[in-house]
Amino acid sequence: MTNGKRMLLGSFFQTFLGHHLAAWRYPETKTEEVTKLSLYKEIAEISEEGKFDFLFLADVLAHNEEDIAYTPQIRLEATTMAALASVTKDIGLVATLSTTFTHPYNVARQFATIDHLSGGRAAWNIVTTAHDHEAANFGLEEQLDHSLRYERADEFVQVTKKLWDSWEKDALLFDRENGIFLDEKKIHPIYHEGKYYKVRGPINIPRPPQGHPILVTASASEKGREFAAKHADILFTIAPSTVEEGKAVYNSIKQKVSAYGRNPEHFKIMPGIVPFVAKTEKEAREKFEQFQELILPQLGIGWLSRYVDHDLSQYSPDDHLPELKDVDQVNGEKGRFKLLSELAKERNYTIKELARYFVGTQGHLFIVGSGEQVADKLSEWFLNGAADGFNIKFPYFPGGVRDFVDHVIPVLQERGIVQTEYAGGNLRENLGLEYPVSQKLEV
Repeated sequence: MTNGKRMLLGSFFQTFLGHHLAAWRYPETKTEEVTKLSLYKEIAEISEEGKFDFLFLADVLAHNEEDIAYTPQIRLEATTMAALASVTKDIGLVATLSTTFTHPYNVARQFATIDHLSGGRAAWNIVTTAHDHEAANFGLEEQLDHSLRYERADEFVQVTKKLWDSWEKDALLFDRENGIFLDEKKIHPIYHEGKYYKVRGPINIPRPPQGHPILVTASASEKGREFAAKHADILFTIAPSTVEEGKAVYNSIKQKVSAYGRNPEHFKIMPGIVPFVAKTEKEAREKFEQFQELILPQLGIGWLSRYVDHDLSQYSPDDHLPELKDVDQVNGEKGRFKLLSELAKERNYTIKELARYFVGTQGHLFIVGSGEQVADKLSEWFLNGAADGFNIKFPYFPGGVRDFVDHVIPVLQERGIVQTEYAGGNLRENLGLEYPVSQKLEV
């Protein structure tokens, strides 16, 4: 490994059947298996073959009604990872759950369960949920204010950690001879009373093998990054366009982590990257063009409208973006809004051009090329201190995972940048993160 560090890799998947929004139309995508365990089992097994650090399951809580006919919007939720725990051995399991529309007690139980069943491989991707159409499924007319969502999430995570800490790790005795199952003095109510939550506790599941499952956040906004610096082990974010900008962002976030009295080496920053990869650059470019030809105009413009918070269907696709609201007025995903509005100005994109770009990349780092070329891009960012690793957002499933494992992983392994075998510990140990000290709770 390079200077004792190695590049971390996440295998990102969602039920769009690939990161490219037209992936389901591609002949090699296993579209008909979208609700079958067989597809996700295959993704998991190929990812583990490639020695990825973890699987990352994305989630949202509603359909996008404007384009529901054009994209597969079936969503599998966190318990999917419990099923994948049984068909994998070493790879970590990251699942997404919202702090806005669930409760700390439920989340603490779900992730403690996955952590136990997987032998210490669970991780929670903490989201606050960004869109009004999701809020409408939970009795709200519109989403909570961006700042309020993070304020509630802060207390939510504190309560969840207390619940994981409500069992001391040696509470279980299994004393058959004397008939004593556990030491009741080592299980503690938490008696939490805060602004948003009142929870007695304790949880009814033993302390997770990792102490706390790994905490992940996915954000590009300042509020989100501040939240990550305070609570998370891993930040999944949108990368800027250059390594120099990426390094500046990386250092800025690491400084935030230090300001909370945390060791920045124990906080991992992992941008997303979308690779169209094949044996040669020519083959990769041909594949990418096949995907781009599958994009329906109404799909791209519908998606773009949602993320720039403006209905673009009223304009000609050949028009440039109209004047948009200021980012401070946006209550959804501020990071993507900022990225897209700035990109449109910098590259002078028309609405159609920006929509085609967004459908393919959704704002993440993007590369089309051979395994060597993709490995070069990842290595450049990693070796120049702009990332600790990457979430790989495959264009289609399961073939996109296979392409990456066959063409990119061997190059990275040969360079000594990624692992060639799993270390054999739990996920926290394998990522080089400290075991969390249990909070002192009153009996």
